[in-house]
Amino acid sequence: MNSSPAVPQHVAIICDGNRRWAKEHGLEVFLGHQKAVDEVFEPLIDRASERGVKYITFWVFSTENWQRASQEVSYLLQLLRDVFDKQVKRLHEKNMRVQVIGDTSKFDQDIQDRITDGIELTMNNSGITVIFALNYGGRDEILRAVERVQLDHPDEKITEHMFSSYLDTMLIPDPDFVIRTGGEQRLSGFLLWQIEYAELAFPEFYFPDFTPEKLDELLAEYASRKRRFGK
Repeated sequence: MNSSPAVPQHVAIICDGNRRWAKEHGLEVFLGHQKAVDEVFEPLIDRASERGVKYITFWVFSTENWQRASQEVSYLLQLLRDVFDKQVKRLHEKNMRVQVIGDTSKFDQDIQDRITDGIELTMNNSGITVIFALNYGGRDEILRAVERVQLDHPDEKITEHMFSSYLDTMLIPDPDFVIRTGGEQRLSGFLLWQIEYAELAFPEFYFPDFTPEKLDELLAEYASRKRRFGK
C-alpha cells in the first residue's frame, strides 16, 4: 500500500461554474469568465507554487466550447489574448513556465502566435509549470495521438510508453489530483488517458469562488487519502 505524498506533484483543475456564478450574481455570463481571469488564476498558481506543487493545469476551453453562442466564444477568445498578453508575462517574472495542451491549430493565427511566444518566453524558467488546456478534449487528444503513432510506426506494436509519448502531455507527469469545481461529478473527457489513478474532488463552489484558502483545504483532503494504484 502506498501513502499519498503530502502535496501532489500535479494538480489539474476543471474550471467549471463561471456562467452559473455570473447568473446567480445577476451578471452577464461573460463576467464569470472575466472574474476567473482577473482574480482567480494567479492567486491559485501562486499558492500552489508556495505549497510545492510542480505542475498545475487549468482546463479553460474545451473542444465543445465552440458550440456556445458566438458572442460568448468571441469573449472567451479575447480573454485568451489577454492572458497571453498580460498574465503570462507576470508568470515569467515569477520564474514560472507556461505550457499548452489541446489542438491550438483551430484558433486564429494571432492567438496561436501568442501561445507560441508565451511558451518560448518561459521555457527556461524553473518554477511551477502552468498548463492551459485550450481547445482540449480527451477523445480528440487520443485520436490525434493515434493518427501520429500510426504514421510513425505503421508496422510496430503500440506500447503504453510509445502511445504516451504522442499525447499532448508527453513532457508532463500524469495528474495526481483532479479538481472539478461547480459540483458536477463527472470529468467530461478531461485527460482520459492520464488520470487513471488520479485522486478526484468535486467541490460545490464555482470556479470564480476558488480562493487560495479553498485550495489549501483541498490539498489537505488529498493528503489524507491513501493511493493504492490498483495494488
